[in-house]
Amino acid sequence: MTRFILTILLGMILGAVLTLWFIYQNYADSSEQALMRDTLTTYLPFMSEYFNP
Repeated sequence: MTRFILTILLGMILGAVLTLWFIYQNYADSSEQALMRDTLTTYLPFMSEYFNP
């Protein structure tokens, strides 16, 4: 049962990432792409606290 839940969670995370990547590649203009990159790089140091406790 635990493996099933982890599989579903992994699928949800990958689905969200791939959806954002698809939007980034196909629908965002250059200013929107820059905003998405800046947002990611701005929050990356804060996110590292979750991955490197």
